[in-house]
Amino acid sequence: MQTLKRGQPLASVIALVPEGISFFLAGDAFQARCLSVYANDEDVAPLFNRVKEADVAFMNLEIAIHSFEGHPIGEDKYDAYGQADPDVAHDVKQTGFSIVSRANNHAMDYSEGGLEATSWHLDNVGLIHAGAGMNLAEAREPAYMETPKGTVALISATTWRLGLAGHARKDVKGRPGVNPLRMNHVYHMAPEDWLRQKEVASSLGLLPEDHEKGFNFPVRGQRFVPGDTTYRELVPHPLDLEENLKAVRGARQLADWVMFSLHDHYATLKAPAGYRDNEVPPKAVEEFAHRVIDAGADMYVGHGPHILRGIEVYKGKPIFYSLGNWVFQSTLCRRQPSDLFEQWGLTAEDTTADLYLKREEPPSKFFSDPAYWESVVAEVDYKDGELSEVRLIPVHLDYDPGRPLVEQRNKAGVPHLATGERAEKILRHVAHLSKLYGTEIEVKAGIGYIK
Repeated sequence: MQTLKRGQPLASVIALVPEGISFFLAGDAFQARCLSVYANDEDVAPLFNRVKEADVAFMNLEIAIHSFEGHPIGEDKYDAYGQADPDVAHDVKQTGFSIVSRANNHAMDYSEGGLEATSWHLDNVGLIHAGAGMNLAEAREPAYMETPKGTVALISATTWRLGLAGHARKDVKGRPGVNPLRMNHVYHMAPEDWLRQKEVASSLGLLPEDHEKGFNFPVRGQRFVPGDTTYRELVPHPLDLEENLKAVRGARQLADWVMFSLHDHYATLKAPAGYRDNEVPPKAVEEFAHRVIDAGADMYVGHGPHILRGIEVYKGKPIFYSLGNWVFQSTLCRRQPSDLFEQWGLTAEDTTADLYLKREEPPSKFFSDPAYWESVVAEVDYKDGELSEVRLIPVHLDYDPGRPLVEQRNKAGVPHLATGERAEKILRHVAHLSKLYGTEIEVKAGIGYIK
């Protein structure tokens, strides 16, 4: 930090203040173990150095850090529970990260106890975090990070409907959890489909008398209405939409740089030719990203589908619809609760390793899809308050699709710098995804550039 010496003009000090700021952005980090043991590896060290060189280093922390203080949440939970021991918090900080999002589908895996412990461990090592709290006001509140190049705000939300925080009232405590952006489903039905839908609902005894303008089926939030064509529409929950945008507008007043992070699992239906459905976000998410920028955010960082999605530059601000996986160690958590064993037909005599093997048996294709093991991280530079350059660094997670996961479980999932043909392939893929938004990516020497 520069100090003003006696007789030194104030302008000479102001001129030394940096003109811009640099961000390092990573996607989902399902990190069950420490990564620092790989810090000196030839193709890991360059990545970690880039993390440390950034003014602000961000990732989505898709795991709870605790020593099993909380109980498993259970309700509506069908995938693996995420837990990391407390030393992982120190490891994330040691890697170079400074700010993390927490609104995702694993933050409340171990209920309030896991949430509180994670907050304590992150605070203890000095990691800024947003998206989870002891009530909805806390979960929606922007987190602020002070840097020599300005104050950075982060708002973190998720479309996932599990472990959601609730507002406090004068006479009732708020509910601990994560900040939601709930999406209600509206299914518009062509005449022939509308008739069939009514017949199905009627045969199940779920067709209300007053149904001609539409009805909920089979539960609230899933509404069917008559129309000319059949399609699904996602509609953001009005309160979630307004309060998240209000948080952005407030952060704009109190920070120099505003980041919005959304953990979203929804995919479009009937993606354009040449794209998979889960590679393209639904229209509602794209529209929400635009509204976030319009409200004052400098960037939108998406994650959740665990694979890459395209990049849009909207009104001079970058929108990353999904950066894919940064760390993917979802089968290295050392314990899983009984609910999951029962779900997979296993007993108390079976081990956690037995459970992982069962989940990976055919016809499961989740872990064998190469898309989950290749991604990018983004370096975003601003100068004089404007977006200057975006660099895309290709990453692979040390997974060999030709071998079973069990044979490489302990090392698969750790981020490595991709080089050569592998790097070119990853960057060509993200360029293909970004064409949907008119974004051109120039590839030079194994790095993608957006200017």
